[in-house]
Amino acid sequence: MQLHIILNELAGSGRGGKRWRSWQPAIKIPYTLHTTNYRGHGFEIAQQIAQDAEQQQQATCIVIIGGDGTIHEVINGVLHCEWITIGVMAGGSGNDYARTYHTFQSVQQLLDFMQRPARKQHDCGIIKLQKEHAFMNNCGIGFDAAVTKVANDSTLKRLLGKIGLGQLSYVYYLIKQLFTFKPFELTITKDGEQHIFHNVWLATVCNQPYFGGGMKLSPLSKTDDHMLEVIVVHNISAIKLLLLFMTIFSGTHIRLKEVTQLTGQKFQLTHSEELLCQADGEILTVPNKQLQFHVNPLSWYATKNE
Repeated sequence: MQLHIILNELAGSGRGGKRWRSWQPAIKIPYTLHTTNYRGHGFEIAQQIAQDAEQQQQATCIVIIGGDGTIHEVINGVLHCEWITIGVMAGGSGNDYARTYHTFQSVQQLLDFMQRPARKQHDCGIIKLQKEHAFMNNCGIGFDAAVTKVANDSTLKRLLGKIGLGQLSYVYYLIKQLFTFKPFELTITKDGEQHIFHNVWLATVCNQPYFGGGMKLSPLSKTDDHMLEVIVVHNISAIKLLLLFMTIFSGTHIRLKEVTQLTGQKFQLTHSEELLCQADGEILTVPNKQLQFHVNPLSWYATKNE
């Protein structure tokens, strides 16, 4: 099995680079290192590696050293390539991926994997924009996308990231957005069934429980059940929404009548306002009024040997 390492040195306000410098001397097996230089570079690198693996029919492991944004790019670059196995050494600020999926905690774990490869098939969510776009954690519109946008553009996130507290920037901007965000009307078509919601704050399609640096938004989501969950928060005051976010880290918010969860394989979201969309903490597109989702069960990830 070939080993390629895709490194985002700037992930986690430099944490990715620091981890690589501490791990590099211990990697005593052949590998090819690729360093990302701009947004979208991880996708381009991964896509070329996947094309080469396909042509050569060569089993290949791509290890990502970076945060959820880098992982998101790489997964989109290798989607549908059965010759690729994804491995991760988490180096971001929020690291929601690492809360559910297996990651390498040490170089020795990586070396053990390369000696005895083991992998597991997990789902990806797919959102249809101009083309299909994959997400491994979640994809949402409304309040969470608004918070993501201002947090990603802020200096606060970078400053907190330097001391390992980057996820706190989401909490800060979450509270700030409570006073400016305007709820919207939403229609969700789930596997042919129509559901109408009023005064919606957020609607997030989830493939795993966590988002925003450890918030357990969708506690029942699993990455290998061939299903997606939509969490809709609606008909709730700003003050109660703030209280909801105080319970979201434990997942108990889903007991509230203002929180609806739908489970299915296909969803269409049609909303009254043009809204930003975020996927895995990255803003995907210009504001839109309709999105289509489905589940894709064809991605392979490194896992522990049983």
